[in-house]
Amino acid sequence: MDIVREPGGIQQFTGNCILSGQHVQWREKRIKELTGVFKNEAALSGCGDKLAYKVANQNFNRQGCVHGNLQWGVTYLESFTVDGECGMTHGHFHVGEQCDEYYFGFKGTGFLLFWDGLDEFFAEKVFPGSVHYINGKFAHRIINPGEETLVVGASSLPATKQDHISIEEKPFPYRLYKRDGKLEWVRE
Repeated sequence: MDIVREPGGIQQFTGNCILSGQHVQWREKRIKELTGVFKNEAALSGCGDKLAYKVANQNFNRQGCVHGNLQWGVTYLESFTVDGECGMTHGHFHVGEQCDEYYFGFKGTGFLLFWDGLDEFFAEKVFPGSVHYINGKFAHRIINPGEETLVVGASSLPATKQDHISIEEKPFPYRLYKRDGKLEWVRE
């Protein structure tokens, strides 16, 4: 009897940190598609068709998406700026504050922003080996001020819906700019 199986997925922790295996789905976001994210939205048109980030998700229960099912995802955030503002993901709240999430730094350096939608805001440094607990009450976003692709893994509940609209209507209170090689946090 053959009782040994290959794993359902393989996560590389070196090189490009590619996620492969069963039920892995990919999606991409172009810089020009990040409307409602950057301060100077008019500058998005000058970015052409350049990739902002791609995400690989593995979810063995995609059709169910019931509470309790977990998924594994990896975000590959490219290095870019829009009118000096550092490249970032869209960012989102979770619909349902009971749904927490973990992020893991694989490659590159950057920041993970946390915001409760009111007064509590902070950023944690992301680097290879960093682990980040995200309480379900916080909106969160990844920023890449570095020169290489920032790769971040995530373990989350796929039943959790993401609220991007609230972030577009009321942006994170700080923005990160790269000017003359130096980073500058600017209050919105």
